[in-house]
Amino acid sequence: MTYRSFTKTFYYWIRSFFYKNDEDQDQDSLQYVSRVKILLDKAIKEDLPPLPPGWTLAKTIADYLQEMRRPIFKDILKRFPACADPSRYRYCMTVPTMWSDESKGIMREAAILAGFIKAQDEPGRLLIVDETLASALYCERTYPGLEFPDGSLCMICNAGGGTVDLATFEKDGSSGTHGIKEVTVGSGVTCGSSFLDIEFEAMLRERVSNYPSYTENYIQLSLAAFEQIFKDEFDGYGNSLADILHPGQTQNYIHTYPWIKNDDGFTTDEMRTRLFDPLVDQILGAMEKQFGQLEDQRQLDVLFITGGFANSPYLQHRIFETFKDRIKGFHIPEGIQLSAMRGGALFGIKPSSITQRILRRTYGIKLYSPTDEAWDNSWLEKDRFHVCIYKGEAVDDNKWITRKVVWNKEVLPIISLCAYDGSNESVPEYPRAKEVNLVTIFDTKARLDSREQVTNGVLVANICFGVDKIRVKVDLFGKEYEYVAGWDVIGEKSTQLYNIIEPSF
Repeated sequence: MTYRSFTKTFYYWIRSFFYKNDEDQDQDSLQYVSRVKILLDKAIKEDLPPLPPGWTLAKTIADYLQEMRRPIFKDILKRFPACADPSRYRYCMTVPTMWSDESKGIMREAAILAGFIKAQDEPGRLLIVDETLASALYCERTYPGLEFPDGSLCMICNAGGGTVDLATFEKDGSSGTHGIKEVTVGSGVTCGSSFLDIEFEAMLRERVSNYPSYTENYIQLSLAAFEQIFKDEFDGYGNSLADILHPGQTQNYIHTYPWIKNDDGFTTDEMRTRLFDPLVDQILGAMEKQFGQLEDQRQLDVLFITGGFANSPYLQHRIFETFKDRIKGFHIPEGIQLSAMRGGALFGIKPSSITQRILRRTYGIKLYSPTDEAWDNSWLEKDRFHVCIYKGEAVDDNKWITRKVVWNKEVLPIISLCAYDGSNESVPEYPRAKEVNLVTIFDTKARLDSREQVTNGVLVANICFGVDKIRVKVDLFGKEYEYVAGWDVIGEKSTQLYNIIEPSF
């Protein structure tokens, strides 16, 4: 995106416009911002240009989303005049599997700033789903002519511009309808095709640094041709840069300029070893880890390769040669760049299509006292993290977890469901505040029988970690309560209200 530097107002969102269509504009008055999405992966922030001082990720992403929103809304009203009330729309945003909950929270905040939803809307108006899961739904539902019976095992390799995400699913028709079960913990690596663009630009600038006549405009034309043509045609063997990067050239990208030596062009081997292999090797390594999660060395029935990077014949060849003995079939669906988006729409229409998920966080209960002084300092129950379920366990809408915790009737605690993101081997019994993340708070202002003589009791919590909601039922001093279903979302936490269950569950 291009902004006016002094006012920070949005100007245009196509890079080529910055160089080709606005030559009379003072370039110093414009600020070009790119690859903002990749900044959401904290592991690589130091390798990318930072945002201008005073800018936030949420606001910058919101500017981009807002430019998308305007024509989309106009098109909806044109095609579906009866759908004129945006408050009735539900949105499904697909995000990389490897993203943290903080990064997903930034995307939710950006959607609010862009006007898609309001801050006070219930979380279900904007569903955030992993790109691999969305792609799996699309492939399972819409791929023509593919036999995909119950129990079939498929892996999704969603190779996009910024990240490559992986997960393995099993076809599940036990409910009588189409459904899929997640059977491995989804994973991802930050090695999408945009990193080819970054490395090629560095190679190009290094190669032409001694030729002042090769102007910035020539560089931008070469970069655009690499991104739009060569990247999707390179097969690692017979394909070269001839006749690709600049019109009219016959041998290499700078051949038509007599002041540049012919041997300054790039060879196929150089492009393969310096550009493509480092990224492709990371993808193959991540796929090996997915295979390592499968029980009994099960063979995959099918591998779907989706996302923009899936167009690369070199990536396709390396994957096939590496895993051909462990996968029965390889498929690249039509419309691969749209597979996650279309799968996201399917998920938004029917979230119950996902019959099993693999948890990416460890969940547990903590008791927070409104006033710490009211607790006996020798009793640390209020600080204990009561684990309910560990990361990597499978959950579905029928799996209830029961945990019992001590309850002090005289001092009303706050029951909080928290999540821990570290490894299962390092879950702390008494975590510090920054070690766990608050998921939701439960209202504890129940009217307990004042005649009850027992001061200390046991709270029995029954929690169902469903595929898209968390449901909680509580047994407390003989009374049973059911709380409003909640979501694990980032942002301001609201207290969940309860209903008394009659009769007891």
